[in-house]
Amino acid sequence: MSTRFRFLYILLGTIGLVLLAYEIIANLPEFNPERVLLIALPDMLLFFLAYKTYPEESKA
Repeated sequence: MSTRFRFLYILLGTIGLVLLAYEIIANLPEFNPERVLLIALPDMLLFFLAYKTYPEESKA
C-alpha cells in the first residue's frame, strides 16, 4: 500500500479513540455499547490501514 496516507490514518484513528474515550466518560453510568462499537470499528479499520502502509522489512 502507499505510504502517503499513513499519517492521515493514524491521525483519524487517534481522533476517533479520543472521541470514544469522551463518549464513554461523558455517559459513564450508562453508556451505549452499540455506540461504542460504532465508534471503535472505524478506528480499528484506520489503524489497520496505517499498519498496512508500513514497509514489509520494518514489520515485526
